[in-house]
Amino acid sequence: MLLNVTRLVRRSRVNGPGWRAAVWVQGCTLRCPGCFNPETHAHERRHLVVPEELADSLAAEDIEGLSILGGEPFEQAAACSRLARQARAHGLSVVTYSGYSQAFLRRSPLPEVQELFAATDLLIAGPFVQRLANNGQGWHGSTNQEFVFLTDRYGPDILQQAQEVPIVEASLEGRVLRWTGIPAPDDHAWLEQGAPPRT
Repeated sequence: MLLNVTRLVRRSRVNGPGWRAAVWVQGCTLRCPGCFNPETHAHERRHLVVPEELADSLAAEDIEGLSILGGEPFEQAAACSRLARQARAHGLSVVTYSGYSQAFLRRSPLPEVQELFAATDLLIAGPFVQRLANNGQGWHGSTNQEFVFLTDRYGPDILQQAQEVPIVEASLEGRVLRWTGIPAPDDHAWLEQGAPPRT
């Protein structure tokens, strides 16, 4: 089974604890209003990769973990679980983002959903709610989203780290300015104009 990936950042500090790779998967039926990544919603082919090969490649980077974002990782749970298991086999931590609540995912009868749960150290769960946008603090977009510590790799104390790193990273890919992170409301004007975010 292949993983449909829309974007990859090999080293990032704004998508979870420490320096980590970030993999955005393509496809999300939730389509939260105001989502930071609307281009990932359509279930269309982007870059199909073998999950284990991608994990092996990322493990060569100087990182402590892997973050799986979207799109919606649990809509590709089988492939994402293979990516996560291989990353953990290399000693990397795994942070998985989901627009579904923890309770909803735990009730799922699908074995691949439970396999991705089992291969995740930290789950950041819940839909993005625009009126609860958190002004760029932490590793989540709105204050209703929950941090679920599924292993002892991380605990609540790690959240302090989120206040000590940039909230947005930008990079130039050819002639295109790409950014990642949780922008504050007044960052959007800069980002939409293709200018650097505020510092």
